[in-house]
Amino acid sequence: MSDYSQWSKEALIEHIARLEASASTTATAAGPSKPHTNPESTFEENAKGTSPLNHTKKQKGKKTQNLRPFDFSKHSARPIALKVAYLGWNYHGLAAQETGSGIPTIESALFQALYTARLIPDASGKGCNWTRCGRTDRGVSSFGQVVSCLVRSNLPIGAEGTYNWPSQSEPELKRKRGNDDDEDNEGEENIHETSQDLMDVSLPDKAYTPVPEDFSEIQYVARLNHILPPDIRILAWSPIAPQFSSRFDCTFRRYRYFFPAEGLDLKRMQEAAKLYIGAKDYRHFCKVDPSKNVKTYVRTVLDASVEPLRMPDSNLPTTTNFLAASNELKEDSPEVKVSPESFLVFEVKGHAFLWHQVRCMTAILHLIGRGLEPVSLINDLTDLSKHPDNAGRPIYGMASEIPLVLVECGFNDGVLDWRVDAEPISQVQQQNLDALYQSSDAFSQLVVNLWGQWREHSIKAAQAEALLQQISVDSFGSARNINYRQVFDAYARDGVLGNASGESGGYGGKSSKSYIPIMKRKRCDSIEDRTVKYNASKQNKQAKKAATTKNGSE
Repeated sequence: MSDYSQWSKEALIEHIARLEASASTTATAAGPSKPHTNPESTFEENAKGTSPLNHTKKQKGKKTQNLRPFDFSKHSARPIALKVAYLGWNYHGLAAQETGSGIPTIESALFQALYTARLIPDASGKGCNWTRCGRTDRGVSSFGQVVSCLVRSNLPIGAEGTYNWPSQSEPELKRKRGNDDDEDNEGEENIHETSQDLMDVSLPDKAYTPVPEDFSEIQYVARLNHILPPDIRILAWSPIAPQFSSRFDCTFRRYRYFFPAEGLDLKRMQEAAKLYIGAKDYRHFCKVDPSKNVKTYVRTVLDASVEPLRMPDSNLPTTTNFLAASNELKEDSPEVKVSPESFLVFEVKGHAFLWHQVRCMTAILHLIGRGLEPVSLINDLTDLSKHPDNAGRPIYGMASEIPLVLVECGFNDGVLDWRVDAEPISQVQQQNLDALYQSSDAFSQLVVNLWGQWREHSIKAAQAEALLQQISVDSFGSARNINYRQVFDAYARDGVLGNASGESGGYGGKSSKSYIPIMKRKRCDSIEDRTVKYNASKQNKQAKKAATTKNGSE
């Protein structure tokens, strides 16, 4: 047992808060109370309904235990940025919905984890100056989302810029709203403004002093990952200035879209991707929402490319050596050939993107790669002189949301100082790496947890492939001497893996025997027509509401 008589008051408070947060995790967290650090625990969790793939269903209808009142005024506060990675397949996007909606989102899970860890005072995120860098839609994932908020600190006032926790009577630091016209909700016209220029109220003016030797900061990464669902991970945290905004201080966003290479001409796609670079009008590469006040559809793409999927060199198990290691168990087992070129990656970097812009860009690239459209189609779609006046975009389906990933949010040098709560690995742990996954080191836990998720998905993929191979060989007594490789190539080429016109990038849909070129297709309503219809509908609803209110008051 620890000798608490030697602990400082602040250290004791921090220790008690940590114990209370850990005790409440069982009732409030989506996953189990222990961190998902044991790769073998995945199989037990599946039986209990808490695996990364079905934890959202487990949450439904689950009562949340109210935590004891916590007096934040007795603690210092500090603004921090969090780098977040998540697999968005089971979530309805990043942004939190209305309180009580029950719709699972990334932000709602983050708010709940921050609240459970006693880092913010409200489970809805109110009062913590929350900002996000890039808003991702339903099903979209991220490897480097950046959010910022005000959290409880264990440091004394002034250390690393901490200050008194603002009282509930004080106004929350508000920033002017930018346009909501973008895929990531960041208007390009706002992207170069400084966050200091966007503040509506004055900021705390506290002296910046070093951290005293007898104080240590809360381990934000370890604490939050202990509570969060396994498919949402905090990668790092950074101290920030109070006026920092992850939205307005972001200088660029980088997306990647993963898709199968079957039936696609890589050289044509690479040539076409370069035509995206520059400032162009992308109104024919997005979904229009007339409720948003979009001032311009011109967006600047800084870079765009299509390349074979290649994993970075590391000492971690990859698909190739993981399967190879499995085969080493049997000397007579056939050689396993895993080609990293079986997948392609479309990568695009820009200041900001319109709603569904990246998915539309991917769909057009896919058509060009299949030889259904000329490379020049991209210039034709962005050149408004080649379209009738007041014309909407040609009708075509956009690519699926599942393969899309926000991989990076860029900031100027020196703005962020990422920390991972990593601890030096002891000599004992170096000698017994088998037990490293039980370490309290936050980074080790993060890597092992993500590896466990990858391993689970790899096993599921292997099972699905084994079933496919077994069915093709079995044939239930029928002679099936068919070259399925040729069948699958034709399947992809003819758009059966896409939607009705093969635009979805290889995910879901039906085939189409006759292909109609994009520039000859029917068109959606123009932006102007949609705006007129929206305003008329809005006025009609307001009139009905006013009439109902008037009748109710009589």
